[in-house]
Amino acid sequence: MNKMRKLILWSVCALVGLFSSGATAQNEWGIFNSLGVGVGVGLTGVDVEVATPITPYLALRGGLSIMPNFNLTTDVDVELDEQAAGTMDVEGTLKRVSGQVLLNVYPFRSAGFFVAVGGYFGGSSLVTIEGTSDQALRDKIAEAESAGIVIGDQTIPFDENGNVSGGLRVNGFRPYVGIGFGRAIPSRRLNVSVDMGVQFHGTPEVYTNTGELDLSSFGEDGDTFSKIVDKLTFYPVLKVRLNGRIF
Repeated sequence: MNKMRKLILWSVCALVGLFSSGATAQNEWGIFNSLGVGVGVGLTGVDVEVATPITPYLALRGGLSIMPNFNLTTDVDVELDEQAAGTMDVEGTLKRVSGQVLLNVYPFRSAGFFVAVGGYFGGSSLVTIEGTSDQALRDKIAEAESAGIVIGDQTIPFDENGNVSGGLRVNGFRPYVGIGFGRAIPSRRLNVSVDMGVQFHGTPEVYTNTGELDLSSFGEDGDTFSKIVDKLTFYPVLKVRLNGRIF
């Protein structure tokens, strides 16, 4: 009798475990039947994402990335009446908010390695540039017919107060390709994942808030911005994310 009770007890436990395992597998590998949320930090700033599975081999992710206010001060060339007139300091600020929709492709059902494809959108202003002239430069600007700072092969003009305002603008939609490790929807409650890849945003365009851009061949020697503008056709992405499973 005791043996029979033990057998029944073990059978019940086995069935419970089987159904629990099946429910977990279905929840993990089903289609839109689980929801995860993740918080990440990396080269695109801080991001928040939600994710849902599409079969064991796909996961759809969507979220928002916020780049905090990072400043860089550098010197740029000044041009007065199309002639070199020294340099001035400007401050570049990297601050933007963008969204992303990504698809994780998991080649191996039981592994966390994935290839991610998709795109980032919004946040087309890559860098904003602000500069203020000192009194000596303002006096020269007042006497010149044309004046501005040279960024790449374009000149951003000064306003009537000797200030400049503009920046670098990229494509509003930026395709993304990357790889990583870690399930977007954890099989347990929490996990850590890593993403690395690139956004393809095209060659940045210089824009101005203080007048019309002046196309110029000046600045071939290059300043800090000039040397990097033409090479920034993509933006690197490296993120570490903490993922949680809601259901």
